[in-house]
Amino acid sequence: MSPKTRAYLEKLYQLLQKMPEDERLDAIREIESHIAEGVANGQSEDAILARLGDPRMLAKAYRSEYMMEKGRGRSFKDVMIMAGFYCSTGLLSIMVIPVLATIAYGFGFCAVLVLLAGFIRTLGIGATWIQMSLGPGMEVPTEWSMVFSTIVGGIIGGIAYVSWRGLRLYMSFLSASYKKVLPGSRAM
Repeated sequence: MSPKTRAYLEKLYQLLQKMPEDERLDAIREIESHIAEGVANGQSEDAILARLGDPRMLAKAYRSEYMMEKGRGRSFKDVMIMAGFYCSTGLLSIMVIPVLATIAYGFGFCAVLVLLAGFIRTLGIGATWIQMSLGPGMEVPTEWSMVFSTIVGGIIGGIAYVSWRGLRLYMSFLSASYKKVLPGSRAM
């Protein structure tokens, strides 16, 4: 057996670490036998390994098969983790993701527009159509437009940033939760 094949089998063995030892060894023996049979039939080890594909995908297939065979043997904890994941993320994601994304990108775009408006109004390039006020009858003087727009743009940009961070944290939470319910992703 070539070093390349040995490395492939070792990688597959590592990727199957969350399966019981006897199941891991059966999988390795099966693939080793498949390679030996192919070589005996005149195929090159490289061609056989190419057909087998990425060891990560092969390991995932073995873990999925193991979970399917386990079937009704799932523990109460496994079932509760899966139920909790779907209950907590399914309906909640329909609301949380679009709202946070809209706030993050909408407010981010608005922050840029406010800063641009303050810059244009400060330079006074015929920008009489840009109005900035603190309230009814309290117009911001033209020379203070950039300062005012920087403060308002900073507040709006801060809201956009907090929403964007919240969206990223929520998406990370979803990814971590999804990985927990995938077959073979937890210790068996």
